[in-house]
Amino acid sequence: MIRLTVVIPFLLALVIFSASNQDPLDMWLLTYSWKCSAGVLALSVAAVAFIMGAFCLWAAELVQRRRARRAEQRIKELEAQLAQVQAASAIVQQPVVPAPSVTVHSSSPVQDDRI
Repeated sequence: MIRLTVVIPFLLALVIFSASNQDPLDMWLLTYSWKCSAGVLALSVAAVAFIMGAFCLWAAELVQRRRARRAEQRIKELEAQLAQVQAASAIVQQPVVPAPSVTVHSSSPVQDDRI
């Protein structure tokens, strides 16, 4: 939203400037010369600046995406290692079930039957 509040007045001023400066002028750059209006020149410079800015933004975004891809790959590797460690620790920590022991509580081989 803040970008629009900066860009829209700038573009509006650029269009008003281009519309009010339609008289052809002699332009020159080093040894080259041509005739065009100041408005067309201003629009051309703005278009070139926009394209260069978009390219710079794209290049910076490309670097960030590359870093993000590497980070995601590293996360997948670490998650796989964590799963292996957890599986290994689960095998080691399995509870040992003792064999059932038989105990006899009778002290005499003959049982008393009391009624």
